[in-house]
Order: sequence, then C-alpha cells, then structure tokens
Amino acid sequence: MRLSLNLLPLAWAEARMSAHGRRSGSRTFGTLLPHFRLTDTGLTPVPHQTTTAENPVTVPLRPTPMDLTMHDMAQSYPSISQTIGVILHLEGTSPTLSELRAYVGSHLKSQPRLTHYLSGPGLKARWHCDPAPDLTHRVREQRLPSGTQHLDAALTGLVAHSLPAEGPLWDIWLLAGYAPERYSVCLRAHHSSQDGLGLIGTLTALFGSAPAPAKRPALRAGAGTYLSTVRDMLTASATNSAWNDPDRPLTGRRDITWAEVPTQRLRHAATARGGDTNDGFLAALSGALRTWTAQSWPRGTDRPLPAITMVNLRRAEEHDRPGNYFTFAPAPLPCHEPTAEGRLDRVIAATRTTKDPAHHKAMRSVMNLVPARAFHALATRLTTPDRASISTSYVAIHRPLRYKQDPVTRLQPFTWLPRHQPASIVACSYNGTTSVCFVTNTALPGLDRLSGLFHDAVGDLPRPNDDPQASSRAEQLPHAGPTLPVPATARDTAAVVDFDFIKGILVHQGNLSAESITRQATKEEAGIDSLAVTELSMILEERLGVVITEHELTKPTTMEDLVNLVAQRAASSPRRENAQEQGPHPQQTGRPHAVPEA
Repeated sequence: MRLSLNLLPLAWAEARMSAHGRRSGSRTFGTLLPHFRLTDTGLTPVPHQTTTAENPVTVPLRPTPMDLTMHDMAQSYPSISQTIGVILHLEGTSPTLSELRAYVGSHLKSQPRLTHYLSGPGLKARWHCDPAPDLTHRVREQRLPSGTQHLDAALTGLVAHSLPAEGPLWDIWLLAGYAPERYSVCLRAHHSSQDGLGLIGTLTALFGSAPAPAKRPALRAGAGTYLSTVRDMLTASATNSAWNDPDRPLTGRRDITWAEVPTQRLRHAATARGGDTNDGFLAALSGALRTWTAQSWPRGTDRPLPAITMVNLRRAEEHDRPGNYFTFAPAPLPCHEPTAEGRLDRVIAATRTTKDPAHHKAMRSVMNLVPARAFHALATRLTTPDRASISTSYVAIHRPLRYKQDPVTRLQPFTWLPRHQPASIVACSYNGTTSVCFVTNTALPGLDRLSGLFHDAVGDLPRPNDDPQASSRAEQLPHAGPTLPVPATARDTAAVVDFDFIKGILVHQGNLSAESITRQATKEEAGIDSLAVTELSMILEERLGVVITEHELTKPTTMEDLVNLVAQRAASSPRRENAQEQGPHPQQTGRPHAVPEA
C-alpha cells in the first residue's frame, strides 16, 4: 500500500503537467524535474553528448530506474547472471578472428551500446564511456571438433560464462569447425546495459540494416490511463502463491532449452482471431504449462498462472541508446482454459492494453517519473517467492542478416532467470522460424521438458477455417536461407498496382488468407500485422523501386485505402518513371537494402 501511495501522485502529476504544457506551451519543468523536459510524447530525460564532435551520440543524462535496478541487483546477487544474448547461425567460410575484430571495431563509434556501461554503487551508478574497449577480450573464438553436439555444448557453456569484468559489458564469440561451410557468432551483453530490443538493435547494426524508426504521432493519455498503468504495475507484483512450495523452494540453479516452430503457425492461428504472433506464442506457452501442471505441479492446476510480459517503450530517437527502455505488464497465462481456442482468445484480450499507444505513453511517463528507489522496491517484490511470475518476451527481426556475403539462416535467443523466479522465456522470429528459449528453475520437477511440451502445444493451436492445411505446408517447407533482394535490373517496372496486385503480395509472400482480403476489409480483418506490413514494404521497394515505409503503410484503415496509397506513390515515383522511359537499370535507394554488403 505504501508503494502504491508513492506511485499514484506521480501518475496524477504527469497527467496534470501534460495538460498544463499543452495549454501554456511550456516545455520545461526545471525547478520540479531538472533532468526531464515535457515533450509531445510525455516526460523525457534530457540527453547529453558523450562522444566526439565527429561522431556525436546522445545518451541519457541519468540511467533509467530499470537500468539502476538491474545494476543494483547484479551487485547484490553476483551469482545470478544477467547475461542475455543471441546466437547467429551462418552459411559460408568462417572469418578469421582478426577479420571479425576489425569488422566489429569499425562499428564502435556509431554504437554507444558497445562503448557505454554503468559504474558506481547500486542506485547511484552513472553512465561511463570507453570509446575504444579492448577487443582482445571482447571478440574471441572457439574452434570446435566436428559435430553439432559440440556446438550445442559450447553454446550452453557460453550462456553461463562470465562477461568481461571491466568496461562495457558485452562480448562476441566466433564458433567454427563443427560443420563444413558453417559457423556461428554469439553476441552477449549484460542486461543493465542492453535490453532485448537494444540487443536486437546492436545485432542489426552489426549484421544487417533497417530503416530508421519512424517517429510516432503524439498521443494524449488521460488520468485514467495513468492510474490504470500504475494499477497494472502493482497487479504484476501482487501475491499469487503459485510457486512458494516450502518443500521445493526456488533456487538459483537453472536449465536452458530451445524449441523452434514455424512462425506462420503461430501467426495464422492468432491473426484469424484478431491477435498477432506474440499472442500465438503466449497461447501455445499456456497450453504447454497446462500439460506440465497436470503432470508435475498440482499447485498450478486449473488456474491462470501469473506471468508478466515485457513492453518496449523505446522511442524513435532512442533507438541507439544503451540501457533499458521497457517495462513489465501483467499477462496471466490462461492455463485453466481446456481448449486451445479459449486460451488464444483470453491471451488476445489480456494483451490488448499493452498494444495501446496511449498506454505506452503512460507507461513511459510513469517509468520516467518514478524514483529509482520506488521502482527498485517494486521490482524487488517480484523476486520474492510469494509474488514470483513467469517472465515472457517476444521480438521479431523482419529483415535478413548477414556477415559480409554470408547469410544468417537462423537465430537462437537466450535470456536470464531473475532470483526466485520459476521460468524466463524469450521468443524471436526470424526467417520464417520462431526460436524460443526456456530458462527454467531446476527446483520445479519436469519443467525442463517445457520446450517439448511447447512444440506439441503449437500443433494444437486452431487452424484458419479457410485453409486447414496451411500450417502443415509451412511445417513441410523449411527455409534454407533469407529471402534476398531482387536485383534492380529484375524489377517489374510495368506492373499494374491495383487491388489484385497488393492482394497477391499479401497472400503469396505474406501468407495471409485470400478470403479475408476484400476491398472494404480493415487491416485487422485482413490479418495484416507488422510482419505483413514489413514484407509488403520490402517487396514494393525491391520489385518496383517504390519506397514506402512500414509506418506509412500502417496509416490506411481499409484495404482499398492501402491500395490507393501504393498506387499514388507508385505513379508519382520518379524512379519508376525513369525506369519506364529508359528501361531497367541499377538504382540507389534513399533507404538501404535489406541486406547491404559490408
């Protein structure tokens, strides 16, 4: 109760201050909050320059409350690793260690996540910069014997291996020798310096390309939205007694396993009912846990299991900043629902608030306003056995990755397990496959089988009514590698951009249902989610040379509006007109290709 009294006035103050700023045009509150300014998107930390004038990069003046909480927990409980990361599997000849070091070194000036780290005691830590970290200790290699079992053993070892003791907390490992013309690269980082989306940003900067995030329009969040946000934060840390079995106390020991499933299997099941791929993932996880509790954990049988999901709050102008720009929200897993359809419907309803832009603004403003000590107290409550929850997160990488000419064919994420938590589960979709990492507490009997149960639960997800075999076809068609851009000389400059053209892309490349795509259908009714939008944006650029960002493609409300937007942009594109007059020839775009050469 005391904690809630600390948070509620802050939420009310943000709502009042935002309204005052809009009325008066005021933009600063230096006397009240000297390290924040009021912008159209809420209270924002004032950044400062920390690198050279030649390569200016803005980082926050102060760490976020989440940064400081992570840093303090790492100092208080050094035996609990906060290492997160991702493993890239590539096809090609492995580079030498010196080549990889030079490649990574060439990116240091533009990547503050590789040069910044927290230093200082607990909640008083501040950002420090090392513009030239020692790559001898940060870019390393393991030469393995032949056989994928040696790769699996090496990866399990790296998950537990300590990060560099000084300076920026990250490293990269090159793993080769286990198979001809194949190698792996493992990127690891400490959670106090990089959150999940930050890690993906680092990964994309090193091994891929993506358009700069579009700035979202300013939205208003009323007092009710702020109060609802605070209520959700308190709900996430409420007593649940699902895991506090005195005979099996939650320890710090953990198991780690992975499962891989076709992304379209999750996506099709969820979009047909108004959800997205993340909803499909959470519904399948609920089904897997329902089976596990029935077999091994009577305390959790026939009840929703408490869980939290991570919500990304990073703004467009913060895409390259170090630190944590996320919060957690309650996302109870409906393991009590007997049917896969029922579980999916409940998940979609539960996650709807976390997708609301107004709630995002409120969450971010509350995160900025809450003092570090109050946030630390709230997070600490989550690490007590009585309030423990399953942690879940989901990320998607829409564009192909590569090291120079070598394509990244698949990814494996991995995460950490907070103190006194039953499980931490992260899913990452890339190149048609969703890889899910399960980090489970060894105190819970049989939970190390969760990856196998999840794979079975994905098969139980409902199939779209119009195409009952769609998922089985996806399972039978493995992706051998990323889809590479169509050469400029092969672009179809004579294509007629009409409804059938756009529908064809969404059906054949986006794998959407043909029956749901009508002229008057809304994007939700047509099943158009972020993956479909990204696919459409890439194909329009690669096939027609017409650049329309993902953000622009989300603005039309119906299919007819979407077709009109694309047709108008295609008709007015100077590149398209030049191509029709002069014939096809290579062109440079204003936005980098999905897979640029290094």
